[in-house]
Amino acid sequence: MLPSRQFYMIRHGETEANASKIMAGSLDSPLNHTGLKQAHEAKEILEQLDIRPRTVVHSHLSRARDTAQILNEVLNAPIHEDPGLAELHAGDWEGQPYEICSPLLRGWEDPPNGETFAAFAKRLKRAKSHALNTHEGPVMIVSHGGVFRGLGMIYGLKIPGVFKNCELYEFVPEPAKKIFPWAVWNYRMENGACVRERSDVYDSGEFVTTLSNAG
Repeated sequence: MLPSRQFYMIRHGETEANASKIMAGSLDSPLNHTGLKQAHEAKEILEQLDIRPRTVVHSHLSRARDTAQILNEVLNAPIHEDPGLAELHAGDWEGQPYEICSPLLRGWEDPPNGETFAAFAKRLKRAKSHALNTHEGPVMIVSHGGVFRGLGMIYGLKIPGVFKNCELYEFVPEPAKKIFPWAVWNYRMENGACVRERSDVYDSGEFVTTLSNAG
């Protein structure tokens, strides 16, 4: 589905919309003080990686762009913007409280007057394939929570749960895995040291054939 190359992904820092529990989607909600702090703290992890990202690619929304620029202070890597990595356009649900729209999104209901999940998966597949095929790797994609779930959609998986702001994930090709051919690791700081742990978040996804035809 995607080029078999190691890459990293990280969600942007906390935004005003996140803090207010508002669905931002394609709206441009900026980082708040906490989000800026999270991005600066995540630099400590990047500094301790055995294999650092060689290229940074981010969505065009300011919350991802600003997070990427802060993270790149320790990488000094080429940095590129790709609107194809933007969050799901949530249509009429944008600007609405989580309590209204989140249950619908968890049920994989396409947002009214927004982007369908099938179109979202196709867009992400194009953007991620371009990033991995075009740029020197490992590439670090700085994007959105929905883009993490969208990676599962490319392989026909419904991924549960929420991805934390500024939590770094590493994807290593593992072709022997039949459905989602990646070993997934996440990182955290513990007592000043970078801890790398295997994550089963994508292994726990529900396989849905209608999403597997992402084009």
